[in-house]
Amino acid sequence: MEKLLKLASLLGPTGDEGAVADWLAAETGAMADATLVRIGDNLIVARGAPRTAIFAHTDTTGYTLGYHRQLIPIGAPAGRDGDRLRSSDGLCGRLRASPEGGPLCRLRKVRNAAGEKVEPTPGSRWTYARQPEIKSGVVRSPYLDNRAGVWAALRALEECKHIAVAFCTGEEHHGHGARVCADWLYGQLGIAQALIADITWHTRETPCGKGVVISLRDAFTPRQAFLDRVLALADTSQIPHQREIQSSGSSDGGHLLRSSVPLDWVFVGAPEKAAHSACERAAVADLEAMAELLAYLVDRLD
Repeated sequence: MEKLLKLASLLGPTGDEGAVADWLAAETGAMADATLVRIGDNLIVARGAPRTAIFAHTDTTGYTLGYHRQLIPIGAPAGRDGDRLRSSDGLCGRLRASPEGGPLCRLRKVRNAAGEKVEPTPGSRWTYARQPEIKSGVVRSPYLDNRAGVWAALRALEECKHIAVAFCTGEEHHGHGARVCADWLYGQLGIAQALIADITWHTRETPCGKGVVISLRDAFTPRQAFLDRVLALADTSQIPHQREIQSSGSSDGGHLLRSSVPLDWVFVGAPEKAAHSACERAAVADLEAMAELLAYLVDRLD
């Protein structure tokens, strides 16, 4: 899982996904039969004659530094007081959380690479600095949402002969990237069905360690006929999986629904604990099941 640890270490909050797109382009560009299309920092990779696309968002939550060391949320980070942060201009610091637990946070103890105290630049982007690790079958890292989804999509891309993957931007904040990629995939390749490779919540009903999760609904509902096809195939796969029902939350599936492109979609992702925090936790076995089920579905949905 070295690629996952590498992905988790890359800086890439919404609006600043360029480094992740560059890494993915280099990684997938080595595939002799792959076609790469880059639109901004969205990257579409296709092999063979695909009929199904995987959408995996490359952005993370984070903060924009405003005036007077105020941290303005990008997406919905769940920072805790004292969390270590790093910036787009090479500085490090710690988060001073709001006493009320709200979104308004500030920076404190900012230092440069030499360890000297400095004043940070307003407008810089800040993300969690905790190093990812794997211990006792559990990955502990910031931004498993959604670097784990990107990793699983990469695995499926290696396994399947006929597949398209949209590594898209902006899911945590605005969702524009998924709509851009959907328009290209439908217009250029005629693709009208998608799997959303993302991360969901650990709950009593869908706990970590029990397999990948297929979402029957969140704040939005997929088309039932397509969902039924996915569920039937998953049941024949013998890959450990769970069924999830939520009334809130969303993914790139919700962004696709807001587009004018008629793409069917279903969410397929591993559960994790402590979402959007500096120490998200997911079971390695669930991530492996996620990658296996995505590849299994892509091959058979075609």
